[in-house]
Amino acid sequence: MATAAIPGSESTSTGSSGGRSSGQKLSRERIEKAAIALARSEGFGNLSIRNVAKVLGVAPMALYTHVKNKEELAEHVADALIGGIDTRTLGALTWKDRVRTLLRAHRDLILKHPDIAPYINSANPGLGTKRFHNAITDVLTQAGFDAQGAQDLYFTLITYNYGSAVTARVSSAATNNLLKYNDGLSAILAAYEARMMRPALGIVESMRERLRFGRK
Repeated sequence: MATAAIPGSESTSTGSSGGRSSGQKLSRERIEKAAIALARSEGFGNLSIRNVAKVLGVAPMALYTHVKNKEELAEHVADALIGGIDTRTLGALTWKDRVRTLLRAHRDLILKHPDIAPYINSANPGLGTKRFHNAITDVLTQAGFDAQGAQDLYFTLITYNYGSAVTARVSSAATNNLLKYNDGLSAILAAYEARMMRPALGIVESMRERLRFGRK
């Protein structure tokens, strides 16, 4: 496997363990940057302590001084990849199209890196995941959802996305699967929009009745 080249990871000496040692001091930050670059260039499935150590030019055991295990490193990399989803070019779209754009990017990420799935719903989300979460919930609150409604819809959409991506990976009819995905996403958004509008419509009808009969 051709590993990603990380600036400053060239070997300058040989460690006592037989692994190569970089001229730069090994740190958690360097390890995480190397892991992210490796996942982006070679795929999340090729992420391992051994492969990251090879990129950095050090013995695999050297990484355990800075990271607990592969799972911890994988969670950070997954968070960084989610945080890399572009949320800046949505201003001219309707709120539904903004949500669709973000969700499609999220789904595409899972399809591109199938092995990322177990790590994208960490109990302790990182900055990247929080950034993506906030991008969607901000769109929803601007559309009129209250905070709880936005949270509920966000988790519904993420669960739907995960299930759709898993189904797409084992389906031979990719185009049909995408059409079904779009239809399902539209149905979820329509259902939650109707739920959001009902209380508001109820208030409007109540006010009409009060005005009609002169009640205060």
